[in-house]
Amino acid sequence: MTEDFDPTLEALAALQAHGHNVEPDEESDRWRIDGREWISHGDLLALALRLGLVDGPGLVQ
Repeated sequence: MTEDFDPTLEALAALQAHGHNVEPDEESDRWRIDGREWISHGDLLALALRLGLVDGPGLVQ
């Protein structure tokens, strides 16, 4: 893994690549997925992980 790896950006790219509309708030502190309620970075990562779009830490790749 490189120093510039950002799990949030990886999750965003994966969600968008699978057809989800992802929009940040003004400070990019929260995210709205497909027009639903605002969620945090942690929730965004958890969603991408739950959908099988990214690998979590410690998971076999």
